[in-house]
Amino acid sequence: MYAIGLKCTNCGGEFPLQTDFFVCPKCGVEKARGTSIFRGITEVQYDYEALANFISKEKFDKRPFNLWRYKELLGFGEEDTVVTLGEGGTALIKCKKLAEEAGLQKLWLKNETQNPTHSFKDRESALVVTKALQLGATHVSCVSSGNAAASLAAYAARAGLKCSVFMPATTSKGKIHQCAVYGARTLLMDGIYEEIFELYIEAIKGLAIVESSSGHNRFRPEGDKTIAYEICEQFGWSSPAWIVDSVGNGTHFYGMWKGFKELRNLDLIEDTPRMVAIGPIGGAPIVKGFKEGVALPEAISCESIAEGLVSRWSYDAPLALKALKESNGYAEYVSDIEIIEAMRLLASLEGIFAEPSGAACVAGLLKMVKAGMVDKGEEVVCIITGSGLKDIKSIRRVSKKPIHIGANISEIRIALDARQKL
Repeated sequence: MYAIGLKCTNCGGEFPLQTDFFVCPKCGVEKARGTSIFRGITEVQYDYEALANFISKEKFDKRPFNLWRYKELLGFGEEDTVVTLGEGGTALIKCKKLAEEAGLQKLWLKNETQNPTHSFKDRESALVVTKALQLGATHVSCVSSGNAAASLAAYAARAGLKCSVFMPATTSKGKIHQCAVYGARTLLMDGIYEEIFELYIEAIKGLAIVESSSGHNRFRPEGDKTIAYEICEQFGWSSPAWIVDSVGNGTHFYGMWKGFKELRNLDLIEDTPRMVAIGPIGGAPIVKGFKEGVALPEAISCESIAEGLVSRWSYDAPLALKALKESNGYAEYVSDIEIIEAMRLLASLEGIFAEPSGAACVAGLLKMVKAGMVDKGEEVVCIITGSGLKDIKSIRRVSKKPIHIGANISEIRIALDARQKL
């Protein structure tokens, strides 16, 4: 209804709202180190004049607090049927103990683990699958390191679509089984994400499949916009000073920034936040691109516990770097040790168990505070993107060892007394 087409972020060319134009045919694709760089990546365009005359805070307020509260800003009207599992509307949790640990006064966590498949990817999948149905598709597929695949599988099941997901064989077992239980054809391949994607994107050419991978399908960042909408509404239609996010492909990061800009341009908020991208030392092209001024695929990437982030290339890196520049933002690396400590602090101080990729943002924030980059009185929101329950190894890394005691009153009393002394 309000979405009017796709526009190339490089040359400005405009195209129909169809999957053939996820990449501008004029600007196309370049190869570097065997990896595709989408020079002509497109994004969904809207009739903002029509939106400004229709939407209002009062209209939003009358709807349930979930992703579809903002359906016009996603390109849908009241008459459109959407695919939903109740995604969005996640809690914005004000932290006291973690804030004290960090040396801050105003720290919040946007808890995306509360989504139906326990990660922010549900916001993207809701848009991808709804648009696939509108386009008459019967089959969706993607390459994923875990969360995007599990989410796409769930929403495809909900919509009655066939689903195929391609994943590195090293993906966490919990994420692999999550895909399979939703009924997706779950295909494991040797190699890293980029190697698999390059083979896959060639293999599906000409097939009647809606390609749905992060960094390629242009409906994904539209779902991520709703995180920005919700945060601003939860802040009383204003924005915090900082948004700190863990980045992999960069789709989520740019999608949020696009959401903040839209609200400002529609006069729903006055200011936008500074955006911060946090990535693992093992491989974070967006962080490297920020620090060096240009993003290119890495020759190699190393292993990291943050499997959802570590990469040789981030397919939406150009857009993520644009968000960093426009927002006067910052990017930083974190180590596995720093991520594990952030996981421990989140769980023990605030009761949130995040997977490594979801806790990286907190690790990065702690580094920034120590470096004096964030004033203690500034409002900061960290985006906790995924649940630690998806990765059993995460539990072992941060949990205390259970104690086996005898089944008698005496040992129970001794155990309780010992606990009280800790």
